[in-house]
Amino acid sequence: MKIAFVKTIDESAASLAGLFDKIRDYSRDGEGVTRDAFGPRETQAARTIEAFARNRGLETAYDQGGNLHIARPGQIDEAPEIIIASHLDSVPVGGNYDGLAGVIAGVAVLSALKDEPATANTALRGIGFRGEESPWFSQAYLGSKLLLGEFNRTDLDALRRFDTGKTLVEHITDLGITLPQGKLPPMIPLDRLKAYFELHIEQAPLLENLGRPLGVANAIRGNIRHPFAKCFGNYAHSGAVPRQFRQDALIASARLIAFADECWQQLIDAGNDDLVFTCGIFQTDSAEHTMTKVPGEVTFTLNIGATKNEVMEEMQNSIATRAKKLEHEHNVRFDFGKRVGTPAVDLDDSLMTAVEIAGKEIGIFPHRMPTVGHDAVMFQRRGIPASVLLIRNANGSHNPKEHMDLKDFIIGTKVLASTIYQMCRS
Repeated sequence: MKIAFVKTIDESAASLAGLFDKIRDYSRDGEGVTRDAFGPRETQAARTIEAFARNRGLETAYDQGGNLHIARPGQIDEAPEIIIASHLDSVPVGGNYDGLAGVIAGVAVLSALKDEPATANTALRGIGFRGEESPWFSQAYLGSKLLLGEFNRTDLDALRRFDTGKTLVEHITDLGITLPQGKLPPMIPLDRLKAYFELHIEQAPLLENLGRPLGVANAIRGNIRHPFAKCFGNYAHSGAVPRQFRQDALIASARLIAFADECWQQLIDAGNDDLVFTCGIFQTDSAEHTMTKVPGEVTFTLNIGATKNEVMEEMQNSIATRAKKLEHEHNVRFDFGKRVGTPAVDLDDSLMTAVEIAGKEIGIFPHRMPTVGHDAVMFQRRGIPASVLLIRNANGSHNPKEHMDLKDFIIGTKVLASTIYQMCRS
């Protein structure tokens, strides 16, 4: 392929690598990086990318959710629009590429296509979303939900960041933004959106094991989550109380998690190989636990994910049924707390095909595969065709060892640019 924008992306590799490094340097948190949702490090990432984009002749602005918008100058206001986006935040002590790669890819694509005549009748918008990661406010996709008008103001007053204790409204106010009361409207015209693209590192080493640099997602796993589950038993003297008189919250909880693992394997054996299950928090109360006490309270989390909603529900129901049985056997009480999550979503097949065609033109054959939650899911659910390109990553994500080879990133960015270029011409 000898189109000028492909050469432009190749020539930008060193400066893009420098941008990744610069943002990592001030995001460091021990061995990893932390860019706190609606906080100063996330803001600093936005400002750094904004300066980089402006130096390349692009225009920038912020919406009422604090999301960064990037556009080519002189675009037609009423033109059909394509969005290239991802998120600016990270999980606490995570890696540098989850989310950030997609925002930087958007800048690279807009820069490369800035002067392409064939794209003049399509508006291209890059977005760096705030607050995609769920640990900060126990809810994911906050920036894209704000953009799409998914919230009432009262919803934001009910969301508190786990480390600051401040509400989402308070954090947005700290950004210098005053939100209106009532239902918040969409922050861009949605009726003109032609497609949404997101480039992201893969979050398990499937592409690495296949020896493929690039994947394209066919579906986004939904999830059922219980972030505040508890088991209540009774504290007792460990050396004095026989087993039949104990109300051991830890043993009951451990048996429940062990059952969930067995249920997971059974569902995989039945053909549901995209199903995942995680208990990420499992702890006794540090204020009361000792080696010589029968545990009277356990806090834990449940996280079920799959591309089929009925499979998630089946596992959820099986766990709930077993919990009732364990309550009787151990004389304890389970309280799963609030259930949160999002449904599974199939992504747009025509965009998958377009990505595959663009990849083949440069000798890359994207591998179709499911992925986990990304801001793309919010657009697909609103009927806006969405696609996620996945970059090979040997070390998983949400950890300090996240990996992305710059050559793979450039390949993914060129395929993304080529896909959008062909869509603009059609």
